[in-house]
Amino acid sequence: MTVGTAGHVDHGKSTLVEALTSIFPDRLAEERERGLTIDLGFAWFTLPGGREVSVIDVPGHERFVSNMLAGVGGIDAVLLVIAADEGVMPQTREHLDIIDLLEIDSGVVALTKADLVDDEWAELVEEDVRDALQGSALSAAPMVHVSAAARTGLDELVETLDRVLARRPVRPDSGGARIPIDRVFAMPGFGTVITGTLSGGPLRVGDQPGLYPGGRSVRVRGLQSHQTTIDTARPGRRVAVNLSGTSPSQTRRGDVLAMEDAVFETRRIDARLRMLPSAPRALKPGEDVSLHIGAASRVARLRLLESDPIPPGGSGWVQWRLDAPIAARRGDRYVTRRLSPATTIGGGSVARALAWHAPRGDAAVLDALARAAVGDPATLVRDALADGLVTLADLARRTELDSATTKQTVADLTAAGEVRMLRNYVGSVQVIERLTSELLSALGSHHESDPGAAGLRTSDLVRTMDAPADAIGELAAVAAAEGSVRLEGPRVSLAGHTVELNAAEERAALRVLTYLDEGGSMPQPLTEALAAGGGTRRLATALAQDGRLVLLAPDIALSRRTYNAWLRAVRSLFESSPSVTVREVRDALGTSRKYALALLEYLDSRAITRRVGDARLWLGEDSEQA
Repeated sequence: MTVGTAGHVDHGKSTLVEALTSIFPDRLAEERERGLTIDLGFAWFTLPGGREVSVIDVPGHERFVSNMLAGVGGIDAVLLVIAADEGVMPQTREHLDIIDLLEIDSGVVALTKADLVDDEWAELVEEDVRDALQGSALSAAPMVHVSAAARTGLDELVETLDRVLARRPVRPDSGGARIPIDRVFAMPGFGTVITGTLSGGPLRVGDQPGLYPGGRSVRVRGLQSHQTTIDTARPGRRVAVNLSGTSPSQTRRGDVLAMEDAVFETRRIDARLRMLPSAPRALKPGEDVSLHIGAASRVARLRLLESDPIPPGGSGWVQWRLDAPIAARRGDRYVTRRLSPATTIGGGSVARALAWHAPRGDAAVLDALARAAVGDPATLVRDALADGLVTLADLARRTELDSATTKQTVADLTAAGEVRMLRNYVGSVQVIERLTSELLSALGSHHESDPGAAGLRTSDLVRTMDAPADAIGELAAVAAAEGSVRLEGPRVSLAGHTVELNAAEERAALRVLTYLDEGGSMPQPLTEALAAGGGTRRLATALAQDGRLVLLAPDIALSRRTYNAWLRAVRSLFESSPSVTVREVRDALGTSRKYALALLEYLDSRAITRRVGDARLWLGEDSEQA
């Protein structure tokens, strides 16, 4: 697990970390010269119970709070350091506010420099600290008096940390690996190395995650944790990752190393905002603040989603518009600070990382945000499918769930009878029933207004149905399988609709079919056959309806006689082999690859054959063969 320090400048955080770990965390020359922690420091040690603990040491000076925020976002517990000779100071309170906003509710209070005060003073300081912790996330945190210089209280502090961390659940594997990057450097002979705390899922050598924002693909060349080389890192570990495919100049603190679906790149987020009681006033709409998520910091402009401004001590729904993209996901905690003077004023959690412009004060929007914040997958999918058909890829983005969870949730809701999967699109049963009704109604109106016309194209139906053309096509395919509509190439008609041919059209039909048959194993394109025979596309549709013409593709057609002969030839190939290839069908028919492939794809669509790799398997006879 990972522990982060917090506390006012000069209260002995780095000294205490060194006493616990034998590692001095200040790594910059300037820090050592000035005796002042400026940036994040790192150390580690093993607790008596055998648990390895990473330690992130943060700066306590008010000028470096942004650096402090880059380190505490992923910690499991906090070591709040307060010097016994000074007590609670301004940065103690600001760090405590940050811990509270990030909802870090596990920790230990270390009263350092205990050797510099007497018992009476120590009791007064302890009482002062208890008052400061009242009502905060650390209100019940145990307190230990220690002195790094005298090396007193250290064993008790370690034992207390052990008990506190033992109550923390191990971080679960909950999706793709994700590391908010808090340090980037180049190592001679190895190249780019990033560090951070891993969450979400395991990361392995050889994995190819992305660097976000941007999504640039990189490769994990090596992994280390506590200077030990490992093949796999588990959630909760501090890790150093050697990457190929990037350089230190292309990577920076605040970027996120993540597997696909683990984060979403965004410039607008919907969030719950809680203002600190100490905030000087409510934020004004359009006001800019500094917003911190993970190790990243962005300037964000406020847009209120509720009717009234949020006063100090209050909370409400807001939308943040960021000055640059950020990698985030639902549930991420964030902190906001005023730009000038730089002070912490609030924070909260992300409800939607991929937000859109929504009306202010809309009750339906606010209710949806409340449900999104809970994060129940079934509820998220139901909300995303409330209005129409959605592809699985779009559904994952709308719900901000990973692909595996999205697919499993759709499967669960399908089994429960709430959702139906088409081919690429998914929709609620109610939406699919409504769209099917609209489809049948539009076709009925079309046939009634022009009984002699062929069916409608799916592109024509877009004008009357609230769905994309390809989704309407999938819906029509389902309706055709159920027997309510008929598909003829790109056109859809009601199953019972027929186009009647007059005497002249019948004569043209005979000429068209004869022309196609004269082509033998290399039939002419349908458009040429229609032109030669004096027919129209309406004629082709009518011939397909009564079974005299088989449309393999938009411009490839066979007479029923030729189709039956080709089908028998293909069937005979399967008598000597369990599978056949396009080449074998081409040779058996004495035709070209173009026609052989068109025939097999048509047979696939009718479930007569099934493609497996480069070959076909035989499934069954054509019920319409005549």
